[in-house]
Amino acid sequence: MNTADFFGKENISRILLKLAPPVMLAQLIQALYNIIDSLFVGRYSDSGLTALSIIYPVQLLMIAFAVGTGVGINTVMAAELGAGQRDKANEYAGVGTPLAVVLWLLFASVCWCIMPAFARMSTSDPAVIADIVVYGRIVCVFSFGLFLESIWTKVLQAGGDMKTPMLAQITGAVTNMILDPLLIFGMFGLPEMGIAGAAAATAAGQIAAALIVMKKGFRKPPARETYPGHIGRIFRLGVPNILMQSAYTFYILGLNLILSAFSDQAVTALGLYYKWQTFFFIPLGAMQTCIVPVISFNYAARNINRCKKTLSAAIRFGLALMAVGTLCFVTVPAQMLRIFTSDPQVIGIGRIGFRFVGVSFLPMVTSLIFPVFFQAVGASLKSSALTVIRTVLLFVPLGYVFSRFGLNWFWLTFPVTEILTSMVGGVYYRQFLAKDYVREEKPVRADAEEETALKPSEPGVIITIAREHGSSGKQIGRLAAQKLGIPFYYKEMIALAARESGLDQEFISDIHKNSPNILRDLYLSTHVVQQAVAAQEKIIRRIAENGSCVIVGRAADYVLRNYDNVVRVFIHAPKEYRIGRLMEVYGDSLQEAKRNIRRSDKARAAYYKHISGSRWGDARHYELTVDSSVGVEQAAELIVQYATRREENAKK
Repeated sequence: MNTADFFGKENISRILLKLAPPVMLAQLIQALYNIIDSLFVGRYSDSGLTALSIIYPVQLLMIAFAVGTGVGINTVMAAELGAGQRDKANEYAGVGTPLAVVLWLLFASVCWCIMPAFARMSTSDPAVIADIVVYGRIVCVFSFGLFLESIWTKVLQAGGDMKTPMLAQITGAVTNMILDPLLIFGMFGLPEMGIAGAAAATAAGQIAAALIVMKKGFRKPPARETYPGHIGRIFRLGVPNILMQSAYTFYILGLNLILSAFSDQAVTALGLYYKWQTFFFIPLGAMQTCIVPVISFNYAARNINRCKKTLSAAIRFGLALMAVGTLCFVTVPAQMLRIFTSDPQVIGIGRIGFRFVGVSFLPMVTSLIFPVFFQAVGASLKSSALTVIRTVLLFVPLGYVFSRFGLNWFWLTFPVTEILTSMVGGVYYRQFLAKDYVREEKPVRADAEEETALKPSEPGVIITIAREHGSSGKQIGRLAAQKLGIPFYYKEMIALAARESGLDQEFISDIHKNSPNILRDLYLSTHVVQQAVAAQEKIIRRIAENGSCVIVGRAADYVLRNYDNVVRVFIHAPKEYRIGRLMEVYGDSLQEAKRNIRRSDKARAAYYKHISGSRWGDARHYELTVDSSVGVEQAAELIVQYATRREENAKK
């Protein structure tokens, strides 16, 4: 079954049940990493358990940097592989290894230096401070396994290899689980290392995982001169992910600091909640991951009812699954806490806290699924806003306010935060449903057959035209094609891409228009936009292989960069001329023309940068730049003369 049939027609419940199990297994393995250390450390010492709770945000920050950088590499590689540029993709993969080493060195150095101060900021207990410093320094200094494994895993996943990373995660988890009791308690003749043993086991598990993916994931580093451009592009795509993941780090750190004013045992209770949370959230996390491709495809195909049904199914499944977590947290909190600790203070605090938190699980379903939904439909600004509202604007401020009334009141932070976030998500969802693209039916085009047919053409010159908004680039390109007697592709190219991919023609056409003013890179890297971009690039290459033609827009000059018979043209004009053209042709007012020029050119530049890593409009990327203020006819004639001369020279 092809992608269009699977995501567009298959029963939604069957899709989720098919996609979810592998994701749940991967997340279960990650959960074991968090739980095993706490399980054995809690049996060894109460101070060690508190130390793990305090150091947890630092570990999350480390993971955010490692995984976020890997996401940037994965996204760039996927785009290059989609364009058939395997060598270019391998260049980016090659940059990943030295980049991971540099990030590890920076992170390890900073953490080594600040760990004592961080420990003293978090607690006044000398035993806990000592454990934080020991555990924190070991897991940070020996985190090179985490950084390398994260990069190499994303390299393999970009190429479609999901099995090797899964094997690596299993190997790492098993290594950690085996070494934890051996090193913490000093079994079978090994030295008793206590909390240092737990840290060593964690680092060993990460190194073991890295060794599994190293053979297939390592790529030879490219020439040094490529590093600045490649690293810049990687971080443009990776930084949004790093920032979003870091938001969780800082809110947990904030809550820890609030609770530390009461007691170390309160911090420990919160830490144990997060250990259990990772386990109970596995089904919900899998649901979040699995609905993204389904919603993305159907939104881009303008099958909005199916998007709604997928969201509804995810919420229903989520509520059913999280109800189990609520039941456990409300009815048996003490038993859950005793698995990790026997400290009566921790159990007493946690018994009350777990019940409040358990109630929050049900509204948490929508507070966590709404951001994923908006990410899937390309509304990256709304998705990011919900994450920031939940983790930055609500959790810590509300935690501080409620804590002023006492420790028991602090736990009210969790249900209130999830309810308020869900309410904001509901408002955003109503705004989404009010969009014209969502409300209106998919248009039926009378000229669709003509638009989705490649036009007969002989081998020869291919002209790509990039243009500033209002420079008459489309008209000039069409006129040049008429003069040369070759096919012209603009809306026809979009129609072909729509037919090829099963996506909606209007959605593909409006990628630039829908691009937000901020977080453009995050929007352009979303699943739904990447589908449209891949379809466009595939069609551009097919058009070029069909014969001589003129192609306007869509970074065609970059997509066809390895074709010898391409004339790359950039059409520009003074701003005053372009304003006048927009007012004359489209009836824009003066202010509308200025605003549209600014917005459109920024969106085109961002799109080109995202696709190519290069600056849009840079004359070095084009054989010919034309000032269209000389007139449409004259500009077209200049292109024709240059292309004709170029073709004649090629035949000599």
